[in-house]
Amino acid sequence: GHPLDGIKVRQQTGGSARSALQIARQMLAEQGLSAFSRGMGPPLLSAVLMNTLMFVGFAEARRRMPAEIQASTAGALLAGALSGIATSYVSTPFDWLKVQAQVRGERTIQLFRATVTRSPSRLFTGHWANVAREGVFTAIYLGLYDRIRATFSPPGPDGVATHMPLAMVVAASASTGGLAWLACYPFDSVKTVQQATRSSDPPARSTLRGAIQALRGKGGWGAFYHGAGASVTRACIVTSSRIVAYEYAKAALRIV
Repeated sequence: GHPLDGIKVRQQTGGSARSALQIARQMLAEQGLSAFSRGMGPPLLSAVLMNTLMFVGFAEARRRMPAEIQASTAGALLAGALSGIATSYVSTPFDWLKVQAQVRGERTIQLFRATVTRSPSRLFTGHWANVAREGVFTAIYLGLYDRIRATFSPPGPDGVATHMPLAMVVAASASTGGLAWLACYPFDSVKTVQQATRSSDPPARSTLRGAIQALRGKGGWGAFYHGAGASVTRACIVTSSRIVAYEYAKAALRIV
């Protein structure tokens, strides 16, 4: 999904509402094929940490809830939100490095070294927008998927949930992932504008209020959804592959 993420970041930070295809052609013409993999290191590294924290955090949050809330939709959504908030503390610095690498065309390791040396706090630029993004996303993604799974794959007599067919797992996870990304996308746009700020840009642009004003100034409220098409497509691919891997690994290990 990373090539689509690179296109999405440029749509969010660009000055005009160009299509994903126009952005892709420009990237290819100016930087070649390497432009579509730039900034891949941080999200690749953070994926292991984030996915572990996401699923474990969701399960633990549910386990610690009162019995009457555990099996409810509200409980699933709340557990997802808490899990997302926890993962945001991992994803914010990795996202900052990814976005900076994509918009500046520099290597992530060089950016990391320079930032840690000069101003390590910059790694958490856009954190509160990211907290909102991750909280909303995971609440809908895992919360709704959990309810679908409970409906179509109830626990058997031994307490172990039955195995859902692959097609159903893909459809359910892609649908909840795409819906979740649509819901949290405005927060992602704000975060990206904050994190794409360069040293030559006005300092206010890196603040929550400044990023919102910058987005509204270049396209009204519609600017908050620039790049949503490519990004939702990416979300469906990534979220479904994540759940498929999780479900089948869990089944192979016979974990309830």
